[in-house]
Amino acid sequence: MTPKEHTPDDDKAIHTLEEICENTRAIRRVVNRILDHLHEAQERSEQDDDPYPIDWEDLDDFDDMYS
Repeated sequence: MTPKEHTPDDDKAIHTLEEICENTRAIRRVVNRILDHLHEAQERSEQDDDPYPIDWEDLDDFDDMYS
């Protein structure tokens, strides 16, 4: 059995998959940082006063996302 030669299409597909893997790892790192930050903020809020003095209802009053 002889090895199959790579075509340019195969090389392009392999390159695309490698790029997707790199981007996925980068996204995972960012998500983990966000989750760490949220976890730390939750721990701080349980120990201290509320670090976010603005009430969620007040924020909703100024929400123009759907305007």
